[in-house]
Amino acid sequence: MNIKRLALVAGGGELPLVFLRQAEKTGIDVFVIEVEGEENPGLKGFKFERIKIKLALFSDMIKEITDRRIEHVLFLGYVSPVHLLKDILFDEITRKMLVNLKDKRPKALMESAISQFKKAGITAIPTTYLMEEILAPEGFINEVKPETAVIQSMKLPVEIARKVAAMDIGQTIVAGSGMIWAVEAMEGTDNCIKRGGAMAKKNFIVVKMARPKQDLRYDVPAIGLKTLKLIKSLGGSGIVVEAGKTFLLNREELKGYADNNNIFIYGWRNNK
Repeated sequence: MNIKRLALVAGGGELPLVFLRQAEKTGIDVFVIEVEGEENPGLKGFKFERIKIKLALFSDMIKEITDRRIEHVLFLGYVSPVHLLKDILFDEITRKMLVNLKDKRPKALMESAISQFKKAGITAIPTTYLMEEILAPEGFINEVKPETAVIQSMKLPVEIARKVAAMDIGQTIVAGSGMIWAVEAMEGTDNCIKRGGAMAKKNFIVVKMARPKQDLRYDVPAIGLKTLKLIKSLGGSGIVVEAGKTFLLNREELKGYADNNNIFIYGWRNNK
């Protein structure tokens, strides 16, 4: 894929910044649309053209992109669907989309949004574009390795997390001592970990899986240092992520922190 210019719809977190650094290195011109409500201070450090638009104003996004004759869009960064569902000032495109959409889970919302962009001649490209090198490998990612019993206990939580992800409820669960302490819903990964960790008290593991048929045009799971620090603060043992389908933000920093704090990071490969 050889793209010279594209639009980036940027939410919160590190992912949009990682992509923009790669874009600078490869000479790609990026038009950045910052989602209002998920402001990302790191965007200010780049020289790319940038505007801010509410998530509920799809027509404004489409117009700004088409006015610049841009044909590709990339969605990166955390955006809470709550910003869309609580906004009463919808534009016509967004209003019709929501009225006609009976299923308002994140997957359905994103697929409908991508369809609106496509109607305007704008193609959504995979979020892994220029980002393949930060995807999680298979196996233990850092030097800390838990006891054999912990490794053997991963299989059931992984299966449950995959089923939950397949139903588009969430992608994260907190497990330990043979129990599932929390399942992610609309509150997001970190709040799920806080809830589960508070009940488990210690030695829990976090499992974060992609959907079995993950659409790479949006919502590839990601973990960063903030998540590891949260797991450590609550007494957790480690995190299992899906190999090849999870972004590791600042991988070397993650590995260093995990090793220094006796936390494991494991890349699970689903072969079915």
